[in-house]
Amino acid sequence: MSISIDTLSAQKLKVSHVAHSLNSNQRQEIGIQAIIGNTPILHVADRYKVSRKFVYQQKEKALSGIGKAFEIPSNKDEEVLFHLPVTKKWLEQSLLGLMFICKSSYQGVMEFFRDLFDYQISKGTVHNIVYKHLEKAKEINHQKDLSRVKEGLHDEIYQAGDPVLVGCCARSTYCYLLKLEESCDANAWGVHLLDLKEKQGLVPDFTIIDGGQAARKGQKDAWPEIPARGDTFHALKPFLEMVSYLENRAMGALKVVEGLNHQIMYPRGKWKNADNRVKLYQKLLEAEQISKKAFYLVDDLTILYRWLKNDILSLVGPTYANRQDLLKFLVEQLCLRESMCPHKIGPVRKYLENHADNLLEFVPHMEMCFYEIAQEFEVSLSDVIDVYQLKGLASSNRRRWEKHNELRARLGGNFYWIESLVDNVLDDTFRANSLVENINSRLRNYFTLRRELGGEYLEFLQFFLNHRRFMRSKYTERVGKSPAELLMGEKHKHWLEMLGFELFKQAA
Repeated sequence: MSISIDTLSAQKLKVSHVAHSLNSNQRQEIGIQAIIGNTPILHVADRYKVSRKFVYQQKEKALSGIGKAFEIPSNKDEEVLFHLPVTKKWLEQSLLGLMFICKSSYQGVMEFFRDLFDYQISKGTVHNIVYKHLEKAKEINHQKDLSRVKEGLHDEIYQAGDPVLVGCCARSTYCYLLKLEESCDANAWGVHLLDLKEKQGLVPDFTIIDGGQAARKGQKDAWPEIPARGDTFHALKPFLEMVSYLENRAMGALKVVEGLNHQIMYPRGKWKNADNRVKLYQKLLEAEQISKKAFYLVDDLTILYRWLKNDILSLVGPTYANRQDLLKFLVEQLCLRESMCPHKIGPVRKYLENHADNLLEFVPHMEMCFYEIAQEFEVSLSDVIDVYQLKGLASSNRRRWEKHNELRARLGGNFYWIESLVDNVLDDTFRANSLVENINSRLRNYFTLRRELGGEYLEFLQFFLNHRRFMRSKYTERVGKSPAELLMGEKHKHWLEMLGFELFKQAA
């Protein structure tokens, strides 16, 4: 009796062991055969050495799967679009994407994982994952050949009182300098610029720097032979803000005049008294004088601003000598009116006075290029200058086309070659570091999420900004390319792939 029981138990264990060893394809085949019904269930069980109960189970699973496949969802929003293979590696790249693409804080990443993935992650783990890939990012940053950078833009941004030095390429927007310092002095700038020159070959033709003397002194120490041009953006922006302020002040003075006129025309209360009305008339006369002076000042400064923008600092404009004279005259006019609003006019006047030379440094470079064009085509310099001046006239201006036809008749077949080279000179002339200001505005979105930045975090941020591809841009040649691709002229992998991740792709 005991022998028969033992034999039966052994058979059940054997059947159970076989069922557990079957893979998904074999289980699917069992279910399909059971559904078709051409082979009895007993024979199917014997063929695979499993029980009939197991065969019926696979049949039910297969029928359930078929039912789900043909089920019409009641709500399209509930329909499963695709499945994600959520692995630890995938979670790591999701974390980095949240940090840098979505500009999320550590706390934001933790909350996102908790609420959407039902996955708990600590702040320390977030920190460790970022720093786990830091060395690779730093290595890629330091391997770049920066000898291709021809025009550098330098500026600084402050976070919690600490300066971050920023430098980028004017053409590709590649950020080659992003360093946190204790103080923004000439020594800090000089050390980093010299380091970039010796280790990565950064030797631009020129740089554009705002009014900061520390950046200029640091560059002169590190790159004595490279000129630092002035930034027209920092000259025009404060001037325009000053004009806007004075316009508002003039409008305020006008409202005072209108208010006094209303009180005189419709006297109420104490103003019905004749003596009081005399005082009101005196106030009105004083207010009218103040209002007139305010509007005269606005008109004068508006004219001066237009001269500065459209003539003195414009890309197409007078000769270098004439621009210098105009700028000197403009500073003198500001000085004459400074007493009328010293806290606004004074800083603008001082900036233009102190940077009168470097603000116009782009003009001699253009004139030298025009001289070389004249030498190459054996024409007079005045003819090349005339082609250049033609670019400053609107296409709707009749004078432009009269001058165009005159120059084309005089220069013959050389006209279009000269015009093309003049266009290249204009395209290659940079006058402002507004691009680095744009980068600073993007950096601010990352900085405000952190109490302390840390040099390591900035290294990773620099890697990301240089290797993410532009989705849109004012310049079509940048769309779909990263700053690194624009600088080096060759494609690279996605920034996550460069760190060793494999990007998810939906099944075809």
